[in-house]
Amino acid sequence: MKNLIKAMAVLAMGSAIAHAGDMKEVADEKDLKKIIEDQGIYVETAKKGIVLSGYVDTSYTYQFAGNLQGVGASGQTTLRENGNNSALTSSEAQMRAFDTDNNDFNINAFKLALEKALPDENTWAAGFRADLMFGEDAQILAGSATVFDQASYLFLEQAYAQFRVPVGNGLDFKIGKFVTLIGYEVIESPANLNFSRGLLFQNAIPLTHTGILASYQWNDIIDTQLGLVNGWNTSDNSVASIDGFGQAVTGRIGINNPGGNASMAISGIYSADGEAAIAGPGTLENETLYVVDIWGQWAPKFANDRLLLAFNADWGGANNAQLDGLFGPTNGNQLPQTDNWWGVALYAKYQFTDIFSLAARGEYFHDNHGLKTFGTINSAVGSPVDAWSWTLTAGFDIWENLLLRLEYRYEATFRRC
Repeated sequence: MKNLIKAMAVLAMGSAIAHAGDMKEVADEKDLKKIIEDQGIYVETAKKGIVLSGYVDTSYTYQFAGNLQGVGASGQTTLRENGNNSALTSSEAQMRAFDTDNNDFNINAFKLALEKALPDENTWAAGFRADLMFGEDAQILAGSATVFDQASYLFLEQAYAQFRVPVGNGLDFKIGKFVTLIGYEVIESPANLNFSRGLLFQNAIPLTHTGILASYQWNDIIDTQLGLVNGWNTSDNSVASIDGFGQAVTGRIGINNPGGNASMAISGIYSADGEAAIAGPGTLENETLYVVDIWGQWAPKFANDRLLLAFNADWGGANNAQLDGLFGPTNGNQLPQTDNWWGVALYAKYQFTDIFSLAARGEYFHDNHGLKTFGTINSAVGSPVDAWSWTLTAGFDIWENLLLRLEYRYEATFRRC
């Protein structure tokens, strides 16, 4: 009751101020704001420089391979190749996680981002960013096991403080959780050329890190980033550190041509004693873990900004690897001591009209000993895995803030028996 009386008094005070003169109105509003803040009932909703943004992503997915005769509960079938000991496993859902439902409407993501960005001026400055994602994508990204409603899943994609030190052109820092520097595709599906995420995004690289990241823009052409993070795709420090500073080192070099129509980036991550999550039980433990990524894109001038060509390539490895908690210690007679994986992706998009576009993607991914993809497909540990994927996406920019996409994807996975 006491708090209610206080609130009513504040409202009455505000009503009286509204009829005062202009100069007195400004002064009294400041006093009113202080009074309300002191009472603990004031929330700033229009702070200068703070931006709230987001999107909603929904879809309908259908898996054609789920209708093949002999397909089991996992939605896959195995067809023997003639004259060798390999097998072709056909399923749209094996090597990816974000678009695996069959004959189903999906709440993929409800994304919210709150940010106070650093200014363009090279001066002492501070800010922050937080990204929250709800929905089925959040379930996959967070690694949640069960929940009553898939739309209730919550994933904290990013949460970091940022600040600038005005040295040279300006040295920027992020401290907290942030998305990886590695890869051409990103977590947010609407920002990619295709609706579905590719083989490299799903199998070759980490997605988020927790640590500290420094960024420096040398000129209009070259920018660099270097960070110390907790490890591969993790938010906590559960494995031995590198010289006491962090589990892994990650970095990136970005190059932009002076014309602004082409760019490329070389990035990577290295951990001397790391741990990489995989789809199956246990984790991929290793003495050393690394990934090197390169991508580039080009919008040729002759196409008048209607054509975009891009590529992405990854090479990763784990030395002295084992599946922790599943098979126990490894040896040369049972499980491989090392594993390497690599892949390449080619992209093309053409904007036929302001409304209609077509985007194509072709990918190949190879896992040398099957450790990185173990649990994703029915393959024995130590068996090489090869996967191909072809995707065609028609985009329709119906009107502002509305994007419709129709996509077909075919995928084939080979494994050695």
